[in-house]
Amino acid sequence: MRRCFTAVLPALLLVSSGFAFPASRAQLTAEFAVTPEKSGGIYYAYPFTTDSLATVPDGFEPVYLSHYGRHGSRWVIDMSIYPKVLGALRAQRDAANLTSVGEALIPLVEACATHAEGHSGELSPLGERQHAAIAGRMARRFPALFADSARVVMRSSTEPRCIVSMAAFSEALKEANPALRVERYASPGDMDFIHYSSPEAKAMGKPDAKWMRRFGAARDSLTACTASARRIFRDPGLVRHLPVVMRHLHDIAIDVQDVDGLQDECDSIIRIFTPDDLYNLWQASNYMMYVRHADSGVGRDAGPRSAANLLANVIGCADSALAGSGPAADLRFGHDTSLIRFLSLAGIDACSPAGAGTPEDAAVQWQTFRISPMGANFQMAFFRNDSGEVIAGMRLNDPPVEIKDLKEYAPGYYKWNELKEYWGE
Repeated sequence: MRRCFTAVLPALLLVSSGFAFPASRAQLTAEFAVTPEKSGGIYYAYPFTTDSLATVPDGFEPVYLSHYGRHGSRWVIDMSIYPKVLGALRAQRDAANLTSVGEALIPLVEACATHAEGHSGELSPLGERQHAAIAGRMARRFPALFADSARVVMRSSTEPRCIVSMAAFSEALKEANPALRVERYASPGDMDFIHYSSPEAKAMGKPDAKWMRRFGAARDSLTACTASARRIFRDPGLVRHLPVVMRHLHDIAIDVQDVDGLQDECDSIIRIFTPDDLYNLWQASNYMMYVRHADSGVGRDAGPRSAANLLANVIGCADSALAGSGPAADLRFGHDTSLIRFLSLAGIDACSPAGAGTPEDAAVQWQTFRISPMGANFQMAFFRNDSGEVIAGMRLNDPPVEIKDLKEYAPGYYKWNELKEYWGE
């Protein structure tokens, strides 16, 4: 089966654009006070708010849909965080250094650990429901594309959580129209565009990377969470590796939102953290994602360049479909890092600010919980008129997005030929 590749783009234009959701520290801290789950960043459960599309210009009809979706909500991958936090709490209990809040925290973390046992990185039932809901909205918004025996091609990362996300999406589409011809693939051969990391991008994620070594001390300072730690420990200064313990506890707390069955019992864990500490925890992780995967000078754009094959695949599949030899929709299922890199490389406004040199700068310009929560998805719908003109409109997590530095054909839409040229084909 042809995978719609063009040649790897030789000269892709990286875009420096403003963030569509600018926010000050005070505004973000206020958001975390109301919805502490947002401090989870990429762990934030899909926050569906509105399904909207810019008004389609007169005379244009939908002819094709291109999509890349991150897997839905999942259990944590690093299961060692549970015994590490429990070990620290129990040691401090033995040393009579726990407050009443700290004492009550132990059975809650134990419940989370038991719930997660055997599920490392696995898609949760909530993750399945997220993808089923996104598919349902897609089918209702573009009924002409998913009518009769239309052909739909779906390709997934080989990770089980992505495959199950694809299956949930596929099932919802088939429920909307059982006559659809749906092809599903989870091929190792597709991983060179579904989820590719260059050697340079991999090097940026290593603990001994220069930027990581420089950031290490600042990260510990940001995540010591002294105010929150005082709620748990009588003397936080007696806790070994306190920043690591607090980061792991936060990881446990934010995963509660991504699974079923823990909310009534364990929602209180996240409430232990003050809004300021939530902001600092998120700021540290947000900066790490920005440097490694977005258009940051610190990361030397290694992350976005790793998305060149994915962008080439999107272009190639679209051209094939528009020429009449492709499906009604190409739907891809992968990971947060690949989606972030793609959005940055493609110059999607709100997702590709450059030059945010500090964690604080990155925080106010670029926010993971808005860009790539669990279940995040990018959709590009193509429309054609009787004259053969083709335009494309883009959406991220349901609302429309734009490319700031490219002239629109109409509000929210771009000529496909101009968009391809902009992307450097």
